[in-house]
Amino acid sequence: MKQDATRNAAYTVDCEDYVHVVEFNPFESGDSGNLIAYGGNNYVVIGMCTFQEEEADVDGIQYKTLRTFHHGVRVDGIAWSPETRLDSLPPVIKFCTSAADMKIRLFTSDLQDTNEYKVLEGHSDFINGLVFDPKEGQEIASLMVAEKNGTIRFYDLLAQQAILSLESEQVPLMSAHWCLKNTFKVGAVAGNDWLIWDITRSSYPQDKRPVHMDRAYLFRWSTVNENLFATTGYPGKMTSQFQIHHLGHTQVPAIQQKRTVAFLNQFVVHTVQFLNRFSTVCEEKLADLSLRIQQIETTLNILDAKLSSIPGLDNVTLEVSPLSVTSVTNGSYSEATSEQSQQNSTQDSGQQESEVSAENILTVAKDPRYARYLKMVQVGVPVMAIRNKMISEGLDPDLLE
Repeated sequence: MKQDATRNAAYTVDCEDYVHVVEFNPFESGDSGNLIAYGGNNYVVIGMCTFQEEEADVDGIQYKTLRTFHHGVRVDGIAWSPETRLDSLPPVIKFCTSAADMKIRLFTSDLQDTNEYKVLEGHSDFINGLVFDPKEGQEIASLMVAEKNGTIRFYDLLAQQAILSLESEQVPLMSAHWCLKNTFKVGAVAGNDWLIWDITRSSYPQDKRPVHMDRAYLFRWSTVNENLFATTGYPGKMTSQFQIHHLGHTQVPAIQQKRTVAFLNQFVVHTVQFLNRFSTVCEEKLADLSLRIQQIETTLNILDAKLSSIPGLDNVTLEVSPLSVTSVTNGSYSEATSEQSQQNSTQDSGQQESEVSAENILTVAKDPRYARYLKMVQVGVPVMAIRNKMISEGLDPDLLE
């Protein structure tokens, strides 16, 4: 076992023969590992895969070959029997194969001395699929494919003869599968359709629907839901698809590739047109906002020029109450409050209030930088325009209050 990253596979197994088919055992075998079988030109190899999720002491995956069976002819299909058990004494390995000579071989082994196989003949065409009865394992369904008609035959392994047959009435019949959750259901793909049989009702399919533009290739039931199955298109075709179907849901045929491309192109065109319109509207709104800002700046400059041309604004004074005077010292202001008059030590003991003379204090009204803005307030200039102008000159607009 070695890891191979160049083929996008987690692990690879070296084989001495060509590998034509690989099949995991879908049934419970009584062991924590997973039984796997692969067939080549002359041999069938049975192995055991143990993953790290199943055994904590396994690093990634561990593979072990249990038995190699000589086949003598190329192996086309492998089917595991539910009778396979590794926890019995002796262990039982049971599976069947289909081959290029149109024969079915049933192998039985105890992985020790007993290695037997039986041949079931009588098929007139190539066998494309093998499935054991999921519950009893005493019947085997072989799928036959012909150019004119496709037939599914059920064999009794004890009597070694056919006991039931199903007709697809459509060719080529490429794959069939027995439902593990409901053994009365059989599914297959023929031509570009999938077909469903209820073997208790009729030998002809009760449900048939087209699913692929080209020939359908493979049919597989879900192991947990009897209404769920998957189909694939023929490998190598441009229209090859993998589809999952649910019998309980309305089946909608797949959209053709040309229509899908047309819908995608239309979506892209509409999206690009919307983004172009949106960006154009945003640019227009930003341009309009920039123009309005320029107009406001121009108006403020004109207003400033007009106010500067008015004579006498530099000497405008504003009367201020002598009880609360705000002084200006280097651009900062301190508020001087009136002090209580000193208590008279004479017999009258009356209190006299002394007022701070404001004649020698520089007030806001007397400051030439603020006087003209106070005059603007008196003549009705908008306060917001005055505040913006004061901020631009580095003055405190709150002193207008």
